[in-house]
Amino acid sequence: MRRITIFDTTLRDGDQAFSFGADEKIALALALAEAGVDVIETGFPLSGRIDFAACGTIARELQNFKASPDSPPLTAVMCRGRPGDIAESAKVFTGGIPGILHISLPVSKIHIEAKLGKTQTEVIALAREAVSFAAGLALRVELGAEDAFRADRGFLLEYCLAAIDAGAHTVNIADTVGAAAPDGTRELVAFLCSRIPDVNHGENRAVLSIHCHNDLGLACANTLAALEAGCGQAEVSVCGLGERAGNAALEEVAANIELRSHESGLSTRLLPERFPKLLDMAAVAAGGAFSPMKPLRGWNTRSNGSGIHQQGLSRNTETYSLAGLKRWAAVPERISLSRHSGRSGTVLFAERYCGFRLDEETSALITETIKGREAVTGITEFLCILADIGKLPYEFPRPLIRRSFSALFTVPVNRAAPEAIRVNAVVAKYGGGETGRTVSGDGENEAGAVSQAVESLCGLQFTFSRTALNGYGGRLRLYTEIATPSGRTYALERLGVSTAELLFLCGLDAVNAEAARAAS
Repeated sequence: MRRITIFDTTLRDGDQAFSFGADEKIALALALAEAGVDVIETGFPLSGRIDFAACGTIARELQNFKASPDSPPLTAVMCRGRPGDIAESAKVFTGGIPGILHISLPVSKIHIEAKLGKTQTEVIALAREAVSFAAGLALRVELGAEDAFRADRGFLLEYCLAAIDAGAHTVNIADTVGAAAPDGTRELVAFLCSRIPDVNHGENRAVLSIHCHNDLGLACANTLAALEAGCGQAEVSVCGLGERAGNAALEEVAANIELRSHESGLSTRLLPERFPKLLDMAAVAAGGAFSPMKPLRGWNTRSNGSGIHQQGLSRNTETYSLAGLKRWAAVPERISLSRHSGRSGTVLFAERYCGFRLDEETSALITETIKGREAVTGITEFLCILADIGKLPYEFPRPLIRRSFSALFTVPVNRAAPEAIRVNAVVAKYGGGETGRTVSGDGENEAGAVSQAVESLCGLQFTFSRTALNGYGGRLRLYTEIATPSGRTYALERLGVSTAELLFLCGLDAVNAEAARAAS
């Protein structure tokens, strides 16, 4: 197996897009180290004093990091090719910290002319000067070829040869605007590897690295093509966070390498069991701006709503899920009931969420009812349908439903104090004649207030996590995971207009599911 070096640029390219806080960057760096990343690019230190301080702090923290798979990751910083910038950036590694100076110069005609106003010959001279000057200031030097996929191929080869001859340990070819396609990427990398004698061969080899942007949605595919063609390092970011459409996503590249290792012969030292925490941290740092369909991280990626899929899953979980994918997925598999579902789906839903098995007659009746509804059926609605047709488990009381709900936000007079939210709900048993019971909860956010209200309802503490929202046209689609004292976690989804109310409805789903299980 050929081991690929994973170079993560979340704290540089991702930070350029989302401007993380200093504490967020440190926490992300430690999580990246725990996940087994080889190189962590911490930023562009000369972009400002805050960035310089953060890069230095992270470098020192990682030097003492002990929880990585075998050795602590190296830290890298990016800088321009000017000697003064290189020398100043290298101060991040003061005290003997082993680090990488990542210098970048443009190589395409449009970039050379627009950004530098120089000739190709002058760029080659700049590359040699920059690498030679940096060689004694850091453990390793990486020279980037910006916009390499729109560069003249002959000039790009000359640039790479000059960089290695001057002492570069790594040469990074960047698809800066996402212009490449997998076939062209594979061809270009094979061309460079076949003509650079010192790349990827022997103990003192120079490494060819790939850095892809996702403007046309091909960053992951292009990165994998480059690795298979001979690149020894992949430059990626968590969740693909980066400029414009972002970069190749660390988790997607890593999962593909592992799941296709028998074909590609590639491997990494990454630890998939540590990725859920890392992906959650990145989502919070970026403000949760991810599509529900985002591979491995999006909340819809393991949801199955059609009858054909649900029937297959009821017989073999791998019918609609890749073997090994569970190691990398950050969200649990779930069954979604709608008019597209069939009998197998209702049976599977009852087993997984309510803990009991439906007979054929009940399954047929409830499926017919669901097919007449436009909306997705949640756990509470499912149990209400069972109550309507007289098929609830004998010991199970009727499910709880919300009769009314309100949320009140208060802004404190003292600005130093946090904002607060109070939720009030009237809850009653479905189909009963009682007026209902009022429950309330307070918190600094919707999840905290709703959690307290749910606890006052059932006397048990439910923990809400990974709450995510997606909205358009005034409608919200909410996803949350609720951990219960029984040790079960419910992955739930609701559609509506109020975040707090949707969270409360998800909480009622979990309460009713636990009650159904207890009675089964």
